[in-house]
Amino acid sequence: MGFNICSIQEKRLVDRLSALKVKGEVIEKKTVESSGDQPERKVVVVRFMYRIIEKQLDDSEFERTEIGKQLWFTPSIPERDQCACHLFICLIVGLAACALAIWAITNHFHGRAAIVLSFAAAGWISVIAWARICSYEQKKCLRDLERELAFFETK
Repeated sequence: MGFNICSIQEKRLVDRLSALKVKGEVIEKKTVESSGDQPERKVVVVRFMYRIIEKQLDDSEFERTEIGKQLWFTPSIPERDQCACHLFICLIVGLAACALAIWAITNHFHGRAAIVLSFAAAGWISVIAWARICSYEQKKCLRDLERELAFFETK
């Protein structure tokens, strides 16, 4: 049973970010209309440094909160941002590399050996492209979490 060091780092950063309590100024109170079967939400808009953050509160806390009041809150965890451009570029490069490998192998070898070597080469190129895409996404997620943590820990 193996473990992924990036997932351990991600969990550690998420835990640190979830444990933070920061103080921001309430600049607006609003009620967000329900969409579908969800009830309406009570939301306050909080300014922390130069960011504007929306936080959902329960009814009693929403009623006690006043505009201009300092409010302690926990920062939200950033969502993973899928990088479609990077995925598309890796996919195109991988397909081009597979096509070139198949072309080169079939020109050099003939018969059953060419087919087996072509599939093996295309398979390895696909695995390398998949690993590259996954590692890029994981590193991007870690960078985003570290950036959020650094932002909220500065004050």
